[in-house]
Amino acid sequence: MLSNTPISPNSRRTSFVGHRRETDVDGSLIVDVVPDGNPNADAPSAAPVHSRRKPIRRALPSVPARAITPADSLTRQTDGELPTLNHLLSVGNGRVLCLAADERHVYAGCQSRDNEITVFSRASLQPMYRLIGHAGSVLALMVVPSRGWLVSSSSAGDVRIWSTSTLQPLFIIHPCDDTSGDIYSLAWDDRAGGTLYFGAQNTSIEWVNFASPQARPTGTALASSSAQATPDTSAVDLPSGARTPRSMRYKPHSFFHSMLPHDVKNGANVHRTLSSGAHPVGRRAESASPNAPQGEVTEIEIDVNDTVQAAHYGYVYALVTVPRSNGGVLLVSGSGDCDVKVWETREGGGLVLLREFQDLSGAVYSLVVRDALLFAGLQDGEIVVWDLETAARIRTIEAHETDVMTMSVLGGDVYTAAADGLVLRINDRFDCTAAFKAHTGIVLSSTIVPDQHGWHLITAGNDSFVKIWNVELPSSIGQKCAAPDVGVSAEGDVLLYALSKLIAIPTVSDEQHRESCRQGAHLLSKLLGQLGARSEVLSGEEGKNPLVLATFLGQDNDKPRKRVLFYGHYDVQPADPSFWDTDPWELSGRNGYLYGRGVTDNKGPILAVASAAAALRQRRELDVDLVMLIEGEEEAGSSGFAAAVRKNKDSIGPIDVVLLSNSTWIDEDDPCVVYGMRGVVYANLTVSSEGDDAHNGVEGGAVAEPMFDMVRVLSGMADAKGVKIPGFYDSVRPQTEEEMALLADVARASGRPLDELVAVWRQPSFSIANITTNGGNKTVIPRRVSADISMRIVPDQDLDTIVSSLKAYCQETFDALGSPNQFDIAVTHTASWWLASLDNPYFLALEAAVHAVWQRAPLKIREGGTVPTVFWLERELGAPCVHLPLGQASDAGHLANERIRLLNLRNGKRVVETYLQKVAQL
Repeated sequence: MLSNTPISPNSRRTSFVGHRRETDVDGSLIVDVVPDGNPNADAPSAAPVHSRRKPIRRALPSVPARAITPADSLTRQTDGELPTLNHLLSVGNGRVLCLAADERHVYAGCQSRDNEITVFSRASLQPMYRLIGHAGSVLALMVVPSRGWLVSSSSAGDVRIWSTSTLQPLFIIHPCDDTSGDIYSLAWDDRAGGTLYFGAQNTSIEWVNFASPQARPTGTALASSSAQATPDTSAVDLPSGARTPRSMRYKPHSFFHSMLPHDVKNGANVHRTLSSGAHPVGRRAESASPNAPQGEVTEIEIDVNDTVQAAHYGYVYALVTVPRSNGGVLLVSGSGDCDVKVWETREGGGLVLLREFQDLSGAVYSLVVRDALLFAGLQDGEIVVWDLETAARIRTIEAHETDVMTMSVLGGDVYTAAADGLVLRINDRFDCTAAFKAHTGIVLSSTIVPDQHGWHLITAGNDSFVKIWNVELPSSIGQKCAAPDVGVSAEGDVLLYALSKLIAIPTVSDEQHRESCRQGAHLLSKLLGQLGARSEVLSGEEGKNPLVLATFLGQDNDKPRKRVLFYGHYDVQPADPSFWDTDPWELSGRNGYLYGRGVTDNKGPILAVASAAAALRQRRELDVDLVMLIEGEEEAGSSGFAAAVRKNKDSIGPIDVVLLSNSTWIDEDDPCVVYGMRGVVYANLTVSSEGDDAHNGVEGGAVAEPMFDMVRVLSGMADAKGVKIPGFYDSVRPQTEEEMALLADVARASGRPLDELVAVWRQPSFSIANITTNGGNKTVIPRRVSADISMRIVPDQDLDTIVSSLKAYCQETFDALGSPNQFDIAVTHTASWWLASLDNPYFLALEAAVHAVWQRAPLKIREGGTVPTVFWLERELGAPCVHLPLGQASDAGHLANERIRLLNLRNGKRVVETYLQKVAQL
């Protein structure tokens, strides 16, 4: 056994601390900057900006202090992309203490009322299940891929094993006595049926071996219990004074003994009514696995012979297994006693101490192995590196200013995270190639997992969030290991990147944002061009926003190509940041949803369609021409759109079908296709007198008040039975059995009353939007009163007839009053209704595409609202229109916290791909 191994003569000290770090207040990516601006400069002579670092308690006599050389520079620019935030997951009011991930799920172990493990789907990024069972905070998680197991440990002193396929509990493991306290660390040896090691607060390391799937594990097997049994609450946290370790050479991290937020209590002291097992989150579960028949849960008590008592003189915070070239496996342990120990493991369980690395500068909170190098993350920010083959200490890195709580490896890169929320990336030359503020609180856990489009660094913090970062496989490793290709088909990269850029521009269609809209149009044109389209910006009506015209040309074949026109709009509604949870002009992801103004209406759908065409084009499967016509005035009434289309009709070319995506599903769960919309008539009514405003205390009762005239005109237009304009309902299309059957299907699926759907989809309506005056206060009789009204019309009402009837009836009603005041009506906007043929082959192709992607038939729905251009485009281009809504009913378009589910955006892209392929076959 080697003790107090000498420091290698080649050992070097590297510092990250003497540099200023640039960061945004929102936690976006930051980079280290040398104070004089020279990336190869030596350490500055002035005191570091970060001056709160505690002094190193133990000197390193073999390594004299020296200036940092260029070879040690932590700011030297190296190849590689900076990590970018992909998505944010939230566990609510709890704290995330640990995490693990596999190809299907992200698991977040919590300190909360229920001390649950929240299971997020990696496909939808939404919380799917809560695993309930631990009586204390969940302190460690580990996935065992070879067994399909999730292993968890808690502050109640128990270890649990769950199936990653069914999410049901399999084993409950109890230490050999009841004094183990918190179980901080887990490790797995896959040999001889598999051995699980865990490190505890009482300084012990214990293990259990699983000889085979059928055999009972070693140790004392207790009576089996049902997975539905109420969790055992006998394990209650002892007072902190009752857990005095055997040495005071360590300083345990204060977080584990800190108070929870006022609305969170530790489950060990709270009676819980939830049964042990997996509990679905939300209305629908992504997988039916947890509803499968539940088996027995085997309880195991560790035998005293399967324990190393006093393995350390402090809490065992970290464990890691290291396979050896001879087939053996090392177990490395780190503790609060400032020591690292290397153990030889025996097949089937057992430990023999090989060597110790003692007298480190602080407690050891994290361990990770890269090739043959062991990295130990210490209290106060140091990282010490040893060569496991020679036991030589080759590097001491002053990486962080606070405790290094977790580390993860990707190729030659080591990602280190600390208690101040900062994450660093250290390459194989010990250069710091990235630094970013990952969490506002302590980063307690991290892992790196492959994704179909690259790699993800996943971090967890006590700020209640799990964050997913896009990271890059180092190029030196990429030459040895093929990294996943990232191209236009990589929806997790290109689509979201483009959307983040477009969301960042506030393209509000009003006078104050004309320049922003111009910039947005040019950015959109550039993005579409980069995706492979021939794109240009078209001038609109003078003083109005430009349009974007882009064409993805299909590949040449033996027959004429179909031509599909997609209509959308890049302009958005205003957004008041004070009502939003996040910046409305910055794309953010939380729990499977993307947030930002325009993300569902209509920038997200635009880029989903463009990405679909680009993906088909890259695969040489685009057999149609896709023409994208994107306007910037839709939210303001599409002023100048018709003139711009007619002016550029030759550039648009002949069109076979018009596709749009400008609404949402009727509910949260059922994909839909829209086959009808009501039309609209907006009008402004004004009543004015010839005199000035009057005082109601002086002239009230002696003058004809415009307000009374307005009220009488409005009340004469409609009552509880409907609109009173003569002939208003005469041309409304009669109901058919087929139509009512469709509405009944939607009512059953959505839970909305059938009568309500009939009223808002196939019946016309009249609404008063507002009444305004020029009066200043309650004593004034205003001389002028205005009202904005709207009428929704349906098949087969004629738009021109409705408009003329409205004007005539309002004037007749006012004239009948005999008022000396003046009445005016101005129709400000009109759009006809739209109804698609359900037998049209283009509509049937869209239905089939939705069914193919979502694996269920879509609901056929109508809209009570209006997209003004739909009917006009059908008539102008002589082509039928089909409407594909992408988002859910809760997307909150036009409102605060507008969002779209990531799954909907990605599946929407796939639906469009499938649809374009089906159109090519018509």
